[in-house]
Amino acid sequence: MGARLTGLLRSLIAVLRGARHPHVFADTFRWLRSVRLALKPLTTARKLLERSWMAIRRLSGDDGYERYLAHRAAVHPDMPALPRRAWFAHQLQQKWSGIKRCC
Repeated sequence: MGARLTGLLRSLIAVLRGARHPHVFADTFRWLRSVRLALKPLTTARKLLERSWMAIRRLSGDDGYERYLAHRAAVHPDMPALPRRAWFAHQLQQKWSGIKRCC
């Protein structure tokens, strides 16, 4: 393993120095491909965690301000958006003011 790693590092150094040997590029490509394949499960897990976190934020309403900004930019680009603190205060007032019961 150590000799192979040393050979790959030498290949990378040769590429950086401007060597134009086809086997150097092939070895480097194989090494990069093996690294990419080794990291694929981690990348998949990271994407799964990111999507799960986005779903949790969406369900809890935590991403409401970001969605408000996106809506504001798309539909009302000429009007300034509320600051985050003012937007949350407005949302709380809208949620809890008035009668909130069925009967």
